[in-house]
Amino acid sequence: MKYLSILKKGSMIVMMFFTFNLCLAQVSSTQFKPGNPLVADVGMADPHIRIFNNKAYMYATRDEDKTAQTFVMPDWKIWSSDDLIHWNLETTISPTETYMGESKSCWATDAEYKNGKYYFYFSNGNVDTGVMVGNTPVGPFKDALGKPLLPQDLTPIKEYDPTILIDDDEKKSAYIAFGHHRSNDPAYYFCIAKLNEDMISLAEKPREIEILGDSEILKGNDKPTLHKHNGIYYLSAGSHYATSKNVYGPYTKTGNSGNDNYGLNSRAHGNYFEWNNQTFHVWCHFYLGKDVARYRESYLSYLHYKDNGEMVTDTNFLDNHFSNGVGQYDANWEKIEAEWYMTATDIQKKESKKGGFEIQEVGNNSSLYFPNVRNLAGKSVIVFQCSSNKNGEITVSSDIENGKVLGKCKIPNTGGFDNYKEISCDLKNLDKAKNIYLQFKGKDFLHLDSFLIQ
Repeated sequence: MKYLSILKKGSMIVMMFFTFNLCLAQVSSTQFKPGNPLVADVGMADPHIRIFNNKAYMYATRDEDKTAQTFVMPDWKIWSSDDLIHWNLETTISPTETYMGESKSCWATDAEYKNGKYYFYFSNGNVDTGVMVGNTPVGPFKDALGKPLLPQDLTPIKEYDPTILIDDDEKKSAYIAFGHHRSNDPAYYFCIAKLNEDMISLAEKPREIEILGDSEILKGNDKPTLHKHNGIYYLSAGSHYATSKNVYGPYTKTGNSGNDNYGLNSRAHGNYFEWNNQTFHVWCHFYLGKDVARYRESYLSYLHYKDNGEMVTDTNFLDNHFSNGVGQYDANWEKIEAEWYMTATDIQKKESKKGGFEIQEVGNNSSLYFPNVRNLAGKSVIVFQCSSNKNGEITVSSDIENGKVLGKCKIPNTGGFDNYKEISCDLKNLDKAKNIYLQFKGKDFLHLDSFLIQ
């Protein structure tokens, strides 16, 4: 009886072991890293993402105290990512490495590259702005001046929250904008100045940025951000923005790229950026409420431009897949929007007559890439929601380079770009596939709205 009891206990342990490993395998097969917030529980704030050497670098501030009702920001962090999903902490910059000395007022930052050097611009609270220089995107950085680049008495406003724009003219002219704007107070405004080639001195006296219009946006905020897209300059504060054909302005109030959800409002400090022919928006949010605590976390979503240049942060994606984040997908989703790709070649992302956005103007051998697709095993059909004005073909592969062909889909003429249909095609070898790569054969034959995998 004693041996029987031991045998039963042993069998139970073995069974528990296999059951545990089976459960672990099931969890592992569907596990993924949540995409929003980008990095939890670090107080990541004022994120500014730059792409250097085909890698993403995020320059961010840090809210130290989850309960503080004032800003407690002891240092700056530099994070890197190869996929916008996994973020690695590369560098922590202490204010003691700068003219600031001991401080917990490490406010908003930006960074840029020019002439073989990387420049890190930082705010000394809401007082002044300094600059550091290094040989890599993550430093080590050295205080370039040992004093402010934008001293406190430079202009009638407060010289903090810098943003850098390197224009696409022949000289790659660089500009710095900064300040705090209030539409009903002439003492508060944004300023802009051209930088010298050395990136650590001003080429001119800063001038006020004029903002026109009576829209219910850009009433007042700090942390201006400048970027340029298709010849239009965008001046944003939070997700509120104005546009101009001239870097100096005047800028005309245009809209809110978001809809006030997920913190997409005037306090959504961050920036808009492009990578691999996709556009994104990163920002931070007082997720407990600014009146509860000055503690923020950072989010990321796809960004789209309307045909008239207006920006749209993809809140449809956030509503459906907020925690999932960009750059990873699930074959069990009801659909994957075509505009949610991570890499594209020779296509245009444009407004759809159905509403929202879609892929248009595909070139012969153009492509879309959707990496990190979960739950492809067991699926055997892909269904494209599309319209076409002539015959073409879509090759579905498992990766960009030397990926196994999963299927080829003949796209018929659906009766023109206004006539959308579901085109289904068989797929194979999906059990080990982790990515979906679409390559188009035919020129300007297709408007692709979305697809699903069954």
